[in-house]
Amino acid sequence: SLRQGEKLRGELEQGRRLAALGSMSAVLAHEIRNPLASLKGHAQLLAETLEKDPQLGAKVDRIVAEAVRLERLTNNLLDFVKTGELNRAPTDPALVLRAAAKATDGERIEVAALPTRSALLDAERLQQALENVLRNAVQASSDKVHASVERSNATIVFTVRDQGPGIPAGDEERIFEPFVTGRTQGVGLGLAIAKRIVELHGGQMAARNRREGGAEFEIRIPAKEA
Repeated sequence: SLRQGEKLRGELEQGRRLAALGSMSAVLAHEIRNPLASLKGHAQLLAETLEKDPQLGAKVDRIVAEAVRLERLTNNLLDFVKTGELNRAPTDPALVLRAAAKATDGERIEVAALPTRSALLDAERLQQALENVLRNAVQASSDKVHASVERSNATIVFTVRDQGPGIPAGDEERIFEPFVTGRTQGVGLGLAIAKRIVELHGGQMAARNRREGGAEFEIRIPAKEA
């Protein structure tokens, strides 16, 4: 009983921290978005006028690239705090996985996905979740990434396997927390956003290390029939 009480208090405290983090992130993202768009737009115009000056052009291109990176970060922050009803429609999970692989890095991702029965899913947000997982796998792996989807009774199961160094021991759950990342160029929101989208579908997401090496991510979503 005491252990259950401590666990509940810990979950409530984590929920409060995430809610505060979400509110702060939303405010920052909204405040940054407009001036950032102006900065990027003017830098792009400046880059066009400096095409004949390689030295200055390279510096302006760097400004544009950093502005694009900040824009991606603000969009990720807004995606993380976004809530609301899913826009469910009859969707083939195999098509969603193939689209996510193509949008991420089609040449480095091997997809095993036969057409499956349609289910009521939010295709756009589910593809976003899969892209985040696939991008994480591609960045971690020097070899091919393998992605698959299958129907197991009333559950849609997506699996992503990479050939990277694996997940540090004890971090199998922690990697889904916001701002947890082992990369210097990452901000640790991709997997957190993916997990939130999966949970909005009523599903679960887990990660583990493989005996053969690398990591395996599994997404299980109840298949609501179309």
